[in-house]
Amino acid sequence: MTCRTKNTKNDSADLPDAGQLERQLETVASLAELFLKGEDIEKVYDLVSGKITEVLQLDGCLVLEMNNREDEESYHLFSACGFCDLKQLESTKWPDNAQLQEAMASPGVVAVEEFGNGNTFSPPDRDCFREFRSGMSTQIPGTHQPRGIIAVYDRKPRRYSEQEQAFLITVANMLAGALTREENESELRESEARFMAILDTAVDGIITIDARGRITLFNQAAQQIFGYSEDEVLGENVRILMPEPYRGEHDQYLRDYASTGRKKIIGSGREMTGQRKDGKTFPLYLAVSEFHAAGGRSYTGIVRDISNQRRLEQEVLRISDHERRRIGQDLHDGLGQMLTGIGLMSRSLKKMLENENSKGAEQAAEITRLIRKADEYAKNLSRGLLPVDFEVRGLVTSLERLAANAERLFGITCHFAEDNPPAFHDTTVNEHLFRIAQEAISNAVKHGMAGEVTLELFATPEFACLRVVDDGKGFPADWYERKGSGMDIMQFRAQLIGANLDIRNREEGGAELSCILPRTEAVYRLDVD
Repeated sequence: MTCRTKNTKNDSADLPDAGQLERQLETVASLAELFLKGEDIEKVYDLVSGKITEVLQLDGCLVLEMNNREDEESYHLFSACGFCDLKQLESTKWPDNAQLQEAMASPGVVAVEEFGNGNTFSPPDRDCFREFRSGMSTQIPGTHQPRGIIAVYDRKPRRYSEQEQAFLITVANMLAGALTREENESELRESEARFMAILDTAVDGIITIDARGRITLFNQAAQQIFGYSEDEVLGENVRILMPEPYRGEHDQYLRDYASTGRKKIIGSGREMTGQRKDGKTFPLYLAVSEFHAAGGRSYTGIVRDISNQRRLEQEVLRISDHERRRIGQDLHDGLGQMLTGIGLMSRSLKKMLENENSKGAEQAAEITRLIRKADEYAKNLSRGLLPVDFEVRGLVTSLERLAANAERLFGITCHFAEDNPPAFHDTTVNEHLFRIAQEAISNAVKHGMAGEVTLELFATPEFACLRVVDDGKGFPADWYERKGSGMDIMQFRAQLIGANLDIRNREEGGAELSCILPRTEAVYRLDVD
């Protein structure tokens, strides 16, 4: 590329006059503004070469980029001003020129007042340089090596003042900054493109939020999981993806973590309940990590919809539960009745032998006793295999009896309270909640050394909750890592019915376990809505 400028030079060898100095300052300011705007770098080069020749009143200016390819140093012509034969410039072997080599080797300016006048420097060996008698050049600095060269030429011998040399160095440094910024922006664009490609092809949902809980990123998988488009959720609080009671508790949790540093789910993964755009809830696995960006705290959540997994587990559980019921019923109705009949026959045989004063009467009595013991054992097995009859007794009555039995067995005070209790459509939900309450009371007494336990069952239009509160010593700080099989079983039961198990120590002492089940029409009904 070439540009032509008016050939009006200042022949004086003195320092630039006030007018020239003012033009230099104006040029530096205008170039700085241009660089900040991020203009196309090719246009910037043309403008730079033209401005230099105009301000310094010179005949030609080159801007060259250094290329190191296969250990061979070469230069790419970025811009030229004041030259007519562009083909000659593009075919010039720039590294062969001593002046340019010297400029690349040192950070200052190589100024030549007159080529061939007792010095080793001369212009490049091309016809388009034959008329030039003087010139100066300086490197465009880079991080590890120079990026290129700015070289200026004049048709008359000329002494280049320190001010003119400083101006050329200033422009070269500004070009270096523009090149660095362009490279960084290009790398950033490539990095963003790779990042977005990864985000859009990820199977799991990826969501980022800021310290106030506002969504800043919502990838394609997250959009499919929750039913929202990215535009609908960006800037919104992440609460919109949660059902109650988690929706109301989320902001307070972020504030507590920011002030105390106590983590709940950050840095770990666990199963939670999400809420889609249509209001339906579903089980999900959530892993949360923390990162710092732009001086602020942010969080990334990896979300996986595990609805199909839960449905499969529930189906397996229903099948195993059906088999357990069948075996229990067979023990009760089949083997139990057979043992009862054999017991009656053995008692009749015993009486008959006693009437005959037979020695076999004692053996018949022992057989009768063993049969009665076997019958009791079979009945106990069947009772263990057959669940509580919730259809007859109901969950509330079963929990009342559980509290009463706990007082009798453990010697503690155990209260039961209910408030607008839910009526679950699936009796397996009743059974799992009953078993969770049973295990929680046992843990409170055995491990928490509790003397008083309160069992609560209540429901709102948004969720149902089974809560067990005790006055024991609470959970140790590392309880999650040290939890036993009982805790895992409770967690598994909660997951199977789509509930979340929340376990925490109370500020006033003791522990609190809440099994929270978000409401849908298929889960439970309320007598008072």
